[in-house]
Amino acid sequence: MKGNIPIAELPFAEEVWLMVAVTSVRERRTQQGKPFRDANARNATGSLPLKIWAEVLEGREDLRPGLWGITGKLESFQDRTQFVVTEYKPITIEQYREYLGCDPLLPRAFTLDIETLALPGFRERVGPKLEKELKLGYMRLEQQQRYLEDIAAEEERVYELGSLNATSGRILSIAVHVGSVPGFTIEGITSGQSEHAFGIDEQGNEQDETQALKDFLALMSDFDPECDLLVGHNIINFDLPFIFQRCLVNNISVKPFIDLSEFHVA
Repeated sequence: MKGNIPIAELPFAEEVWLMVAVTSVRERRTQQGKPFRDANARNATGSLPLKIWAEVLEGREDLRPGLWGITGKLESFQDRTQFVVTEYKPITIEQYREYLGCDPLLPRAFTLDIETLALPGFRERVGPKLEKELKLGYMRLEQQQRYLEDIAAEEERVYELGSLNATSGRILSIAVHVGSVPGFTIEGITSGQSEHAFGIDEQGNEQDETQALKDFLALMSDFDPECDLLVGHNIINFDLPFIFQRCLVNNISVKPFIDLSEFHVA
């Protein structure tokens, strides 16, 4: 039986063994109700989705995030490649280092936050826009009351809200903290942490939005959606769509590092 093969070179339907860091495990069932585990694993040669049937789990230590030696076959199911595990056992960091010649790649948590501003040119459009909405009856009653009481104040309020839309706002700054995933530890390994800021330099000066986006995407090119986590408040519905839309506005070619369609984002 072959072993310790680079993940990208795994043969189909041939039993092999690997040493990996399992980064996540989920309990699932088939449509017929048959239980199994879905897991993600990685080593220095790449990432690999795992499938473990319930009968393989019986009588063995519960599979959880950590270092494991696994045996199984690479198979294809519904156009998805997966490694079907037939045996597994825990391994030590020393064993992993001996066979792979390096430390395991631990999953990372990318904590993201953006700050946005309304575009200066949007201010000129606010007045005519509100005037037209009032005339055509598109303005809600409470907004009508605010507008008629103080036109300038309502125009300023609407202008500031322009920062929430990628067509009327822009990115001021993007802050990213890269650190360990809570609850995932391997004895003998220390996960590094780093802080990154784009759009504002160390002296507090504003930088060009286009360059800030390019620098941010360069950092995220190392993000592995199969293992790493993206963390933040409302990032799926606001931060990420805003970033990708501003990339389009700035003619920056970008392949999203996370599939937003999985989250039903309009």
